[in-house]
Amino acid sequence: MVLALGAAVYLNWRIGTPAETSKTLGESKLVNATVATEETQPQKKESDSKQSLPSKQQRLFSSAKTERDQIQDKIIDNAAETMKLEGVSENDMNTAQSQVAAVIKSFTLQNTIESTLKSKGFSSCLCYINDDGCIVTVPKAELKKLGTMIVKSTVQSVASIPFDKITIVSV
Repeated sequence: MVLALGAAVYLNWRIGTPAETSKTLGESKLVNATVATEETQPQKKESDSKQSLPSKQQRLFSSAKTERDQIQDKIIDNAAETMKLEGVSENDMNTAQSQVAAVIKSFTLQNTIESTLKSKGFSSCLCYINDDGCIVTVPKAELKKLGTMIVKSTVQSVASIPFDKITIVSV
């Protein structure tokens, strides 16, 4: 049995690895490509981009994120306490579970939107999703440079929120 298993693994490895194929004359994949080395193009670190914001803006984004996270944690904790109580009605249990699910969904969407906007050039941003739509806060200078359409299209593609329900606040 061990010998058969070993033979099967060997054959899978042998058949699964592609053999080198001959090259076609004139075939090229990187024609006119430029290659950047670390010496020619230094990488931009996240900490460098955060330092480009004034300290007042950095504190604003940091404290707002902390406050938002604390509120969401409190909602989850309250729902968890409700679920732990004995004699809780099924309606209250369902309400608590739906609150937790809604907070987790909005938290995930908010983080995805914030990460996506940072990857598109914003050094910092803050996203709030509620029943009325979405509020995105970004630095004013970066919003002027990158445009509101990037923010709205990102929110719309990630959270499927219509453009008219997206509010952009610049600080």
